[in-house]
Amino acid sequence: MPSPQAAASAILPQVSESVRGEAERYQDAFLHAEPFKHVVVENFFEPSFARRLLNEFPSFDPKLAINEHGGVGGKAVNTKIREISPAYQELYETISSQPFLDLISRLSGIPDLILDPKLYGGGTHDNRHGQELDAHVDFNYDEAQQLHRRLNLIVYLNEDWKTEWGGAIEIHSNPRDPESNRVQAYDPLFNRCVMFETNEYSWHGFPKIDLPPDKRHLSRKSISIYLYTKDRPAEEIVPVHGTFYFQRPLPAYIQAGRVLTSEDVEELKKLLVRRDDWIAYYHKAELEKNREIAAKNHAIRDLMTRVHAPLTGYVLQTGPASGIYADGWVSSHAELTIHPLAPVSSLLLRGWRPDKAPAGRVRLTVGSATAEVAVTSGNFEIPLSLPQAGAETFTVTIDTKSQSRVVDSSVDSRDLEFLVSELRARHPLLNTLTKTLG
Repeated sequence: MPSPQAAASAILPQVSESVRGEAERYQDAFLHAEPFKHVVVENFFEPSFARRLLNEFPSFDPKLAINEHGGVGGKAVNTKIREISPAYQELYETISSQPFLDLISRLSGIPDLILDPKLYGGGTHDNRHGQELDAHVDFNYDEAQQLHRRLNLIVYLNEDWKTEWGGAIEIHSNPRDPESNRVQAYDPLFNRCVMFETNEYSWHGFPKIDLPPDKRHLSRKSISIYLYTKDRPAEEIVPVHGTFYFQRPLPAYIQAGRVLTSEDVEELKKLLVRRDDWIAYYHKAELEKNREIAAKNHAIRDLMTRVHAPLTGYVLQTGPASGIYADGWVSSHAELTIHPLAPVSSLLLRGWRPDKAPAGRVRLTVGSATAEVAVTSGNFEIPLSLPQAGAETFTVTIDTKSQSRVVDSSVDSRDLEFLVSELRARHPLLNTLTKTLG
């Protein structure tokens, strides 16, 4: 019978044996890394497979290089890796397999990892000379699939890369505080994997790629794999957000007393244009989000107009009910209009208040007729007799006064007084007819 390690080798031949055999060591390094959880794994893929991925890496496609501002940038992203070549189809099958996800769980200590089948934002990344990536924190939640983003796994495919060429992935403690910001940098070397946890302080990016003139046919090649989970620790959950970018500070050589050269001025202009482009991008994003919020609020208001009180008897509600919510709760003031299908002689309101509800009073009013009862917690009833049986449409008003809030505002911000279970209409002629026939 083969050993578990031999079985794993058969299942994941694309991943190097050293990674599988030293998963626990890598996990220890990952969990204790600073400034946030990350680990560098050399020779991640089996050498011949890594070579195939480099040889079949797609050429730069301008159509895949449209940046956030709508122009063609220096970074092309291909998420449809299954369509690239046989090696990349094999890669997709590998990273979406349960043995691979289990292995990454062993490397990171994060259980139950899930691959986004569409590889949104992932796949092959091809960065050209002059490209850079400002320090940023990634989006934290996939709303479409309702999944938490947990891990970035990046494998580089650059042979003989020189540190002076730039492009090293930089991990920051806090780029917003340059004086205390700690930065760790890792060159994008061939078959090197850099894996890090995605959270609210996992700042990362890379400085400008500056290739020598005779090397500018090269590019910074990588494969990005993003992994998710259905849940995450409660202390890490924050509101849903997109990717936050921090604009680079002024170059270090811009100091008091320096006489600016024409090159300095051009560099400052570029920085200002880029900053202004991001301001415009965030402005547009805010307008779109506010438009979406307004549309949802309109839909909610429309739904609220369709809320119906729990009427019984031969009556219909006409128009919206104000102060009565779809979940049955009634606010301190509520009104609804009732159209009788048969003359109404009285009404009976039944409701319920939660345990430890404060003392209060509920008043039921139709025209000049009023009935009021004292209430605390539990079930209550209010009978209201009308001066004469009416067949015309009439308005019912429900007013409640309590010594304090019934439902704490931290639980529900609405003005809630009780749950209505029934508003019953009684009909004298029908009651008489029922007794006669009986």
